[in-house]
Amino acid sequence: MENTILIVDDNEMNREILKILFSDKYTILEANNGKEALETLEICRDNVDVILLDLIMPVMDGFDVLEARAELEYARNIPVVVITSSGAMEDQIRAFKLGANDYVNKPFIPEIVLSRVDNVMASHQRLLSVELEAEKLKTKAALDQMTSLYNKTTSEKLVEEVLQSKPEELHALILIDIDNFKSINDTSGHLAGDHTIRIVADLISSHFRKTDIVGRIGGDEFIVLMQDVPSLELVRTKVNELVQIMKYKPNLTIPENVSLSIGFVTNDSKPFHYDELFEKADEALYMAKDSGKARYQEYGKEPINLTDDERPTALLLGRNRSVCSAVHALVPLELRIVEVLDLKELKRMKKSTLEECVVAYVDATDPDEELEQFWKEISETEGIRMENVLAICPEGELRQYQQAMMAKVADILTAPIDKGAFKRRTLKHLEDIGITRMDNQ
Repeated sequence: MENTILIVDDNEMNREILKILFSDKYTILEANNGKEALETLEICRDNVDVILLDLIMPVMDGFDVLEARAELEYARNIPVVVITSSGAMEDQIRAFKLGANDYVNKPFIPEIVLSRVDNVMASHQRLLSVELEAEKLKTKAALDQMTSLYNKTTSEKLVEEVLQSKPEELHALILIDIDNFKSINDTSGHLAGDHTIRIVADLISSHFRKTDIVGRIGGDEFIVLMQDVPSLELVRTKVNELVQIMKYKPNLTIPENVSLSIGFVTNDSKPFHYDELFEKADEALYMAKDSGKARYQEYGKEPINLTDDERPTALLLGRNRSVCSAVHALVPLELRIVEVLDLKELKRMKKSTLEECVVAYVDATDPDEELEQFWKEISETEGIRMENVLAICPEGELRQYQQAMMAKVADILTAPIDKGAFKRRTLKHLEDIGITRMDNQ
């Protein structure tokens, strides 16, 4: 059965665009203002799954809808994504205080709206599933109130039960800590800190399988038991994906300096108790923190030393989170990525490191300098060979393409990045410079 979305906006064109975006996934309901929205909610009762809500409307605005929704038993738990032209921080804070789940500014980017709604719905559906199970077992007290994940006591109990009842299976105990969390509360306030906790909790819970145990065991610390995993490699893949997502934060409304450090350990088919595994996972987490944060550490393994990595080097110059995240996901594993944020950092790099680069991805979607100067400085950087540079330019921006071509780059990729095109262009470049094609790509 399709989910139902209620689009509340007094601008008919905005409603039409949103209808087109969501018509494949949702049954669409519309309201021209807040009053119509509340009337629709009363008629439909429990049949609305998510609300897209404009804040500034005639008759009744979005703030009034949020206030009224909180008083309605049949509507107070429906997730709300606010979409508004107001960029005022006080409006955003007020919307969150009134119960909004997320916030998107106009003019909105379709991909971001889709992603935000999908994230909110995934979190809400998981919450409904957990609450249903909790209701059956009469264990509502087992949940953490802020995140709706299992609390510390329940997490420990459930993990111990799995370890003792299924000692012959391979389980992985994962500890996850939010880096730099104290600075969020200190600089942005506890409201921003609470919002970050919820976003991270939603991300973690949606990243693992429904059979896995996910809990919050401290202010900014989470625990996951991946039970009955088919291989250790799956655990490594999942935790690395989580680290990378939080490093670049695609479509996540959390502060820039937030990342995740992760430590994990497996029972290795031995009947360990929870306390024993927790101590080992905690030691691994400490190593991840001590090694520089924003990474994972497996218990019993040496921290990864990038200076010992002998793979050919791929340089990534850029600060756009979506672009950088895509590059990290798509670059062949046979290449080691060295990342720099801007030209100043590029200038400080050792010439020998730059000379080792077999490919350099240069993100020109939002350069700090004027385009011509941007490419001039790159071409004059000692150690950079323009014949190894793949420029990433916004799709349809002819001037961007022209400047990149005048800089004599090897090739041009467009953003948003197309997975197939990215891999083809990368492999072609590697073949052109004499590096053997990777058969598994």
